[in-house]
Amino acid sequence: MTNYDNPPIQAIFIDRDGTIGGTDEIRYPGELELYQGVEESIRKLSGQGIQLFGFTNQPGITKGKSTIKAFQQEMRLFGIEHTYVCPHPAKAQCECRKPQPTMLKQAALEHDLNLEQCIVIGDRWSDMTAARAAGCLCILVLTGAGIESLEENRTRWEALEADFLATDFNAAVQWILQMREKPIEDVIIRHACAEDAPRLLELHRALDRESTYMLYNPGERKTTLGGQARFIDQLNATSNSSIWIAEHQGKIIGHLTVIGGTAERIRHRASIVIGIRQAHTGQGIGKKLISAMEEWRPTAGITRLELTVMSHNFNAIALYHKVGFKQEGLKPMSLLVNGTYVDEIIMGKLYEDNNKSSLVL
Repeated sequence: MTNYDNPPIQAIFIDRDGTIGGTDEIRYPGELELYQGVEESIRKLSGQGIQLFGFTNQPGITKGKSTIKAFQQEMRLFGIEHTYVCPHPAKAQCECRKPQPTMLKQAALEHDLNLEQCIVIGDRWSDMTAARAAGCLCILVLTGAGIESLEENRTRWEALEADFLATDFNAAVQWILQMREKPIEDVIIRHACAEDAPRLLELHRALDRESTYMLYNPGERKTTLGGQARFIDQLNATSNSSIWIAEHQGKIIGHLTVIGGTAERIRHRASIVIGIRQAHTGQGIGKKLISAMEEWRPTAGITRLELTVMSHNFNAIALYHKVGFKQEGLKPMSLLVNGTYVDEIIMGKLYEDNNKSSLVL
């Protein structure tokens, strides 16, 4: 993943339809209605001395429905001085149409830009693919075709991920300004809410790609955004279940999920799952997530925690021992990972703060 800790930002490339206004369908000049707050957000970026560029696919131009000049003039009225336009339909297989990075590279040549110091904001998989091919940071907004890009079109850019998922253009700009003015150094640990569903689902997909310690193979996870949001809401509505997330510079880099028993006889016990992005392992984030959960645990009436861990995940096993978990058993050949059978270790941690005695038979 691109390193975006306090980067110098030369320019921002902004997609048009579905990103700053309209829908996921093309609106021709004079028809596009900007989303609320977009004009102010564009002014904020300009006030930071950041160059702004538009780049957009507009196949209707070849059909005579508009002109490149008309699109450029409209974008200039919005506060975006330079706009690069591909007028060709997809079937033309031209070199300039996104997901090709040609428009970005052309702008770099004409305006002396280092594309590694540029950001792309868009709502489509093609925006993200073009950005990565050019070496830019990329922000996916969830307006326009953004949700579609994360669901049915996710396989089209499965090998990469956005640097940030923004609810809209204004949130993308807020993230950029936050990075530029005062980068967040500390990791924030908090409860997840339904609004975190897109970023949490992207975390799970990233963990599937970069780790052999998770349950699913890359691309196997079928959870939808709606399903993820419902799952978060269901856990938050249950007194003995919850999800904590570790957040750094607006990205979710880790989670701890607690799922408590539903029947009365097992409401005192809960299973936990922890996942941390590879780039952030060994930084104490797992321990911070566990500490946050431990503060909450007594209020949930949980007196037993349990988990399973792959027998070759030595760092995780060491962490669990350090915070008080003990090995309780072994599940031989429990998982098949990359063609090799792997054992799972069963671990548990008991608490005595409920003052209830154990029944010995």
